[in-house]
Amino acid sequence: MSRGDRASRVAAAEVFRYRLPLIRPLALPSGTHRQREGVLLRVRTEDGAEGWGEAAPLPGYSPDTLDDVLRDAQRSLPGIRTSWIGSKTSDPDDPRDRLAQATAPSWACAVEQAVHDVTAMRDGRSLADEYHRVLGRSSSAPSATVHVNALLTGPDQEQAASIREMGYRAVKLKVGRRDPDADAAAVRQLASSMPDTDLRLDANGAWTLTRAVAFAEALGDVRLAYVEEPLADPKNLAQLLDLDLLPVALDESIPNAPRDGSAALIAPAVADRIAAVVLKPTLGRTARRAARLRAELGRRDAQMVISSAFESGVGMRHLVAFASALGETPAGLDTYRWLAEDVTESPLPLLGPSIEVAAVLDPNPVAVDRLIPVDL
Repeated sequence: MSRGDRASRVAAAEVFRYRLPLIRPLALPSGTHRQREGVLLRVRTEDGAEGWGEAAPLPGYSPDTLDDVLRDAQRSLPGIRTSWIGSKTSDPDDPRDRLAQATAPSWACAVEQAVHDVTAMRDGRSLADEYHRVLGRSSSAPSATVHVNALLTGPDQEQAASIREMGYRAVKLKVGRRDPDADAAAVRQLASSMPDTDLRLDANGAWTLTRAVAFAEALGDVRLAYVEEPLADPKNLAQLLDLDLLPVALDESIPNAPRDGSAALIAPAVADRIAAVVLKPTLGRTARRAARLRAELGRRDAQMVISSAFESGVGMRHLVAFASALGETPAGLDTYRWLAEDVTESPLPLLGPSIEVAAVLDPNPVAVDRLIPVDL
């Protein structure tokens, strides 16, 4: 019997907090932040495998908080510490299946990541291969290179020129904070300066249906890859899609449906017409949830795009592996450059328009002395 054919008993599960300074203040709806805070989970098994996962709610965007994460951790750790980790996601004692009552999507993400890490190590596969397996992708191997979606902080032409010269295939710009006409003018100017770059917009649910239509009409014939979460009220999404004015991507409005599969994650009438699904694992869009989304989307042309939320190197390793398993679509991993320090012994090689997956997944231990142990 091979090592991958049997389960491993969990020997220890520990929780740590981290606080990392940012290179410059980060303005979020919740206020201005000068550091990134999160929770790390370390799981070790009796046969020597070790896995790390990250829970990093983003203030103002995530439905949960660090306090929610710690409450969920306290409630679920006793069960995790008596669990077995096997090579099949259906194992009844899998720690992930002890999280059915979890209220913090970020904590569910941390547990799943730690289990993927342990499973990959004990089965002798790379983390990218582990995500590829969980996603059920049998027709292709994980990508050796992941392309990065550059994050523009505003319609700055000097910044755009620098990004274009560096060779980014896709860029992402926030919209919805200004008048639709002003937003459209900025996007038109950006598109004219980057004609060969996929232009992704993120409205973060800022628009009413009327304002979304006004933006589309002011934008004219500018080609977009998609507009992520255009509407404040997702109930109006089908009506916007009926108008066929903007390519739409979904993220926050995809519900965290029951784990028993009793409800579709995306309404069929919407799934047929969206351009992309943006997956932020820290919001609960984990690999197992992504596998369900892939099944619901079937053979439709919608892309699946991994996106970060200013996670530390622990979470970013998983996001790179996840993106590698999904294929060639540029991933939203540009937030890592905001961190002035990291929890890993060495910074991850994540800067630039493309990432060599093997270099990111090379051994790079977590510097436990930089963390704050949490006694739960």
